[in-house]
Order: sequence, then C-alpha cells, then structure tokens
Amino acid sequence: MRKFDQKYATSMQKLATTYWVGNNSKNGTYCRIEWIRTQCKEYFLNGGKEKYDKRERDINAKMTVKKPDDENRAFDSDDIRIEDRLESSYERRISVLDVGSCYNPLSVDETFDVTAIDLIPAIEGIFRCDFLNVAIGREKILSRDAREIHQLPARSFDAAVFSLLLEYLPCPKQRYICCRNAYDVLKIGGLLIIVSPDSKHVGANARLMKSWRYTLSRLGFMRIKYEKLRHLHCLTFRKCACKDVATRWCELQRFSEDDKRYMSETEIFIPQDFQAVICPEGGQGKSDEYDETDLANIFSQLPFDNEASI
Repeated sequence: MRKFDQKYATSMQKLATTYWVGNNSKNGTYCRIEWIRTQCKEYFLNGGKEKYDKRERDINAKMTVKKPDDENRAFDSDDIRIEDRLESSYERRISVLDVGSCYNPLSVDETFDVTAIDLIPAIEGIFRCDFLNVAIGREKILSRDAREIHQLPARSFDAAVFSLLLEYLPCPKQRYICCRNAYDVLKIGGLLIIVSPDSKHVGANARLMKSWRYTLSRLGFMRIKYEKLRHLHCLTFRKCACKDVATRWCELQRFSEDDKRYMSETEIFIPQDFQAVICPEGGQGKSDEYDETDLANIFSQLPFDNEASI
C-alpha cells in the first residue's frame, strides 16, 4: 500500500509540474500558485494587513457602542487585547504552512518560509504529516529522522494554504477539522487560503461558497477575498483577533430555507456531498449522477486531453 501511495504522489507531482503548468501557459489561465503568492504579498507586505487590522478595530468599536454598559466594560479590556495582538509592521519572511503540498511550489520564492506537509511526500523537503490528527502544542516536534511532524506549534504561522486539498477528504466533518486546525496554528491576523476546483460559472455553487463563509465565520475567520478563476474558487480568510467580529457577518444574514440546507457550524460541504446516487437494479455497485457538461469539463483538464485531437 505504501508503494502505491508513493507512486500516486510522484504522479501527482508530475501532473502538477509538467502538464498543469503547460496548460496554464497555453490557455492564459492565471496559475493558482501565483494567485496564492500575490494574496500573501499584498496582505503582508503591501498594506493589506494594516487595512484589515483597522477594519477589525472599527467593527469592534461599533459593536461595543451597541452593547449594554456592563458588557461595554468587559469589552474595553478586549479592545486593549486586540491592540496588543495586532502587529502593525512586517519585516521578515512570511511563514506558510502548505498542507497537502505535493511538490512544495511556494518554496522557490525567498519571500516565504514554508513548512510543507503531505501524507505521502513526493519529494525531499516535504514533511510527512497527517494534518487531521496531528497534535498542536507549544512547539514543533519531529520524528527521529526529522522527516515527519508529530506536533505543530500553535499560533505560529502567518498563512495556511489548502490548495486543492479539501476535495480529497470524503467527509464534511474532516474538512471542518482541517480548517479548525488551521485556525489553531495561525497567528492572530493570519490567513487561511483555500483553492477549490470548479469548472462551472461563478454563481453555480454560490450557496456552497456562502456556507463555507458561514462555517468559517463561526470558527473565527473573516472572508477578505473571493475570486472565481477559470476552473477554480480562490478564497482568503483572516483569523480575527476578536471572534465576535468574525461572527458578525453570520448574525446579519437572513438565510432562505434552501440556504439552510447547506449551513453547518461543524461541517464543510462540497458539490459531491449533494450528488444523487444511482443503484442499478441487480447491480452490486453504485454510480454518481453527473451532468454531461460536468463530465466534459472534468476530462478537459486531464493532461493528455490536447493530445487526443492530434
């Protein structure tokens, strides 16, 4: 089984570094890795963090005014803590936890101090780590051969990256645990960056994107960026110093009955969770019901698609 896993990891590395990069260049598609780099640099190096630090303080101040006097007194101390916890400048490399890294693409940029982890690392320099079950404590603890991470340090990373990761987890609860663990290892004001595949138009899965925002807001994240690229949803969430600021968005929403089907405080849903399952009469197996357009889009992204027409 381990040999098969390693072969799969190597194949995924080849797919990402050889075929996807080539397809991006031919089609003029904005590379997901470049998108991640840009968001980190804009936020940490070009004033983005200071902008959202101020926004969080302003929202917190407005919320404080609306609370009764006794609650306001409790909030005054929160204001002081928020000021202490929000750093105003950035003069060092951006520390990034790249979860499900595959081939550690961010490490080529000297701006980033990358800790790349994967269940089955494809290359040297990536730590073996089960992010669903890893311990989170005061410090990083490695295995004796220094190739596996047994414990990650809490509140120590500037950014956590989930690039095409969540779709590999079969259970909505597991996806939530991944996001919760990211929250625990991020510094106050840190970023959770999620890239998720979707070939449909921008509004096709709007309810799911809204449900992600809801669940992550309850966890303590504020969504600060959303962009739909050709085959991808790209999202950036900020870990708030004051959790009430993050959950404020949820409190202001009025969800329809259809929306509520997708809402959960402890689950992250993807389109496959809601696809119908067909069991043929007398058959042993099961098959998912896909739209023909979905199938065409899926196969158009495979590495040898262009070669079929030659």
